Amino acid sequence: MLKKLIFALGLVLVAALIYAGNYLADVLSAGSGFSAKNICSGYFISGMPAQQILDEVLVPAAPMLANVSFEIDDENRLVDAQFFGFAHRRAVFTEGTGCTLLRAGREQLQRNLEVAEVEALDATLPWPQGSAPAPVDPRLEPVLQQAFAEPDPLHARNTKAVVVIHKGQLVAEKYAPGIDADTPLPGWSMTKSVTNLLIGLLMNDGKLRLTQTAPVPLWYEDPVDPRGDITIDQLMRMSSGLEFEEKYTPYSDVSRMLSVEADAAGFAAAKPLVAEPGTLWSYSSGTSNILSGVIRWTVGGYLQEYYDFTQQRLFLPLGIHTAVLETDNNGTFIGSSYMYAKARDWARLGQFCLQDGFWQGKRLLPEGWLAYSTTPTPDNPLNNYGAHFWLNADPEDKQKQRTWPSLPTDTYFMSGFQGQRVVIIPSKELVVVRLGFSSGPNRGIEPLVAGLIEALAPD
Repeated sequence: MLKKLIFALGLVLVAALIYAGNYLADVLSAGSGFSAKNICSGYFISGMPAQQILDEVLVPAAPMLANVSFEIDDENRLVDAQFFGFAHRRAVFTEGTGCTLLRAGREQLQRNLEVAEVEALDATLPWPQGSAPAPVDPRLEPVLQQAFAEPDPLHARNTKAVVVIHKGQLVAEKYAPGIDADTPLPGWSMTKSVTNLLIGLLMNDGKLRLTQTAPVPLWYEDPVDPRGDITIDQLMRMSSGLEFEEKYTPYSDVSRMLSVEADAAGFAAAKPLVAEPGTLWSYSSGTSNILSGVIRWTVGGYLQEYYDFTQQRLFLPLGIHTAVLETDNNGTFIGSSYMYAKARDWARLGQFCLQDGFWQGKRLLPEGWLAYSTTPTPDNPLNNYGAHFWLNADPEDKQKQRTWPSLPTDTYFMSGFQGQRVVIIPSKELVVVRLGFSSGPNRGIEPLVAGLIEALAPD
């Protein structure tokens, strides 16, 4: 009996050691992967010094990443990183799709992509047709100065760019040292709202319908798979009912999806249901990547077709020349998190939304698409989320405040990690872009927008 007990305990110990070893390996791999990818993107896309990216982006997000070591190969345009000296991961830059994190153990990325050729914008024409600088408005300068101030010595605001569009015109812009009007900067989860616009283009083409079940191949392998009942609308509203852990901890679903897994859309689509679709709102980057996969499958499946669709149907018609959507190792855009663009181009997207998908005499999105996108999701009692856009509407519970109490209730916005925002206020004909690497909650966005509304108000 004693021998059996010792044997059983031994098996438990071995299993625990294997589990702990696998857990540690994934944690180290995630840390190395997250670092390699973001240093690569910041260095090769934004043109920022690698150490600045580590200090301002990575370490504030996770202090343990101060233990990351990295090497940059300028000739081959790649970054190698290790966490605590272990778990070597590599990210590779390619024209058109930015930096791709390779799956662990892979050293090369074979990708033949024909990148869109664009002409430089006319420097004599104003935004959005050209690239002429914003006029100087002395009423707005104090408000912008405050947006770049650092009132909290413990939590850096670290604003990098602010662009203000009023009544369709660029009225102000300001940049931090080392950043200018042509610097592409990360949107993080603002990319989710871009995924919304791409879905809207396919709706306008008649290739997708909100009420249809999502065309995810995995969900149709078994005809009784309940995930096959999930609709496009439920994915757009984060109400799919799929399990997904959005916490940014080393072993969470979102960390694994972005920094360990090779197929982000496939990883998220494989999650089981934890609630009936349409009954539980749960913010999920996995959901956005499932939609990104849907877009890819709908336009043909090949990366070239997907890339051409984003460029020819959205970015180039809007005069957006710096947008870079980055892919996972399988070549699917990471529609939850990884798009870079200069602040003026993020502003073009905001103005496009303000105009309900109408641009220079052409309707690109279905009429009323932004009304749909900004209608509160029924199973979210805070009323602060529509369809891949955040809202400033009144919560159902009157004891709770709106996200930004001093701003109008029709305010909606794209929102990303570390304070990335494109704020859209139809009643004020206002679009405000704020980009930066904030390490704390006091990013100054609400007072920035409130100050601009006050300064722009007619005398």
